[in-house]
Amino acid sequence: MATTTVSAENVWAFEEGEVRKPGIVHVVMLALFTGIGIVVGTFGSLAVPLGFVSAFWPGQAVQSIGSIWFGWWGGIAAGLFPLISNSLSGSAPLPVSIAYLPANILQGMIAGWAFRYYKAHPALESSRDWWVWIVGGALVPNLIGAAWGSTMLVAFGMITQAAQFTTFLGWFIGNTIPTVILGSIVLKYVSPLVIRSKAFCKGYWA
Repeated sequence: MATTTVSAENVWAFEEGEVRKPGIVHVVMLALFTGIGIVVGTFGSLAVPLGFVSAFWPGQAVQSIGSIWFGWWGGIAAGLFPLISNSLSGSAPLPVSIAYLPANILQGMIAGWAFRYYKAHPALESSRDWWVWIVGGALVPNLIGAAWGSTMLVAFGMITQAAQFTTFLGWFIGNTIPTVILGSIVLKYVSPLVIRSKAFCKGYWA
């Protein structure tokens, strides 16, 4: 098990005289997370389809983790990769995927904001860190995503209004379960390494 001695406060605190600027490493992380999201999002949509949503969509875990580690670079990736993965899996036409964009960006950024605002440790070292992750990284983003996404499906005539609640429920559950399971494992064991890298963003851009 990887461990870190960096406290939750110090993870996000800028040291005296510390200057952090965006660099090529952040662009690389943007590209990397976009690529990972495309693969994971496409596989999840194809593996366990449930109408226009997936019964187990691990892409949401990638969305939340990206912004925790890399701020807006992760948030941009969260908005970009569903456009491609939805097209590859056939789960949504491009116009619908574009309509999903505001929710995808929110799903990607809420966790990053919550961890910075509440000074939670990305490696989930305390019960408080876990609560911030479960609420800010899983429940709230997926409530917003499921509500927005199901509404867009109704607006585009892809489902009836009578089917919206069922779609919302399937969407919420299908995103939340993999976020909690897969996201927790990745945060717990990979965060200590990321925190020590130059790519880690204490702020939103660096």
